[in-house]
Amino acid sequence: MTDKYTDDLGIYGDHRYFLHVRANPSFNQPSDFAVVVYYNDSNSKERVQIVRVDQAHGYTHIDQLYRRENQKPAVDWDIWEAVQQFKSNWRQYAESFHNK
Repeated sequence: MTDKYTDDLGIYGDHRYFLHVRANPSFNQPSDFAVVVYYNDSNSKERVQIVRVDQAHGYTHIDQLYRRENQKPAVDWDIWEAVQQFKSNWRQYAESFHNK
């Protein structure tokens, strides 16, 4: 079983941003997690991810999807630290994404 939820962060520019959190098997003891800030593109009806913390490459790292270089720097965040970081700084990530 996987725990997940989505939270409305607010509006920046022309988009409403969301925080999506997924933990496997649970929020209390995740062995794998992802925390994503995204918006819904009104033209394509797709979710556009702008920043993500996950463990997809065998370590906890941040994907700043507005950066041209494909670096995946390691971060020492657990799931709740990633949630707090993104809730506190989502506007900065949104601005960086749209000014890329």
